[in-house]
Amino acid sequence: MMYLALRRAVDDDASEVLRITKQSFSLYQDELHVNYEVKALKETIESTLKDIRENAVFVVERFGKLCGAIRIKKLSDGLWYIYRFGVTPEITNTGLGSALLDAAITYAKENGAKAVALHTNAKYYRLARYYYGKQFYVHSTTFDRGYVRALFVLELFEGGVDLSPAFLM
Repeated sequence: MMYLALRRAVDDDASEVLRITKQSFSLYQDELHVNYEVKALKETIESTLKDIRENAVFVVERFGKLCGAIRIKKLSDGLWYIYRFGVTPEITNTGLGSALLDAAITYAKENGAKAVALHTNAKYYRLARYYYGKQFYVHSTTFDRGYVRALFVLELFEGGVDLSPAFLM
């Protein structure tokens, strides 16, 4: 029996990826006491399957059970975007989430990324500190979704990249 595996998701993982997404984003919503719609909680099995088939979805498995997932997609020649990153409570602070993040960044870099971007609530201090610790910086903020939404960017190479596609996410 494999005790730990980090791999690309396949179609058969869709229901578990959806479960992890809903569980982790429900905790996010509860911790922040938010009253706006958290889009990840509206996700369906169809949208999860679409991401697995069209983008890159990585999962971490422990003792045969999926316990974390991250999605990343190409927005332009040099820019990739991370979304729906979540882990189950039992693996929080174990390093497995960081392994998922590293896998997504490595994948993007191997596929031509010059930068990786993501959005998160700027008031979610614990998560903001986590991304700062991973060398992301806040590029900008917006209030277009009813909360202070920060665009975090990780530059992989000097020279810059057009971040405008991330503004549409």
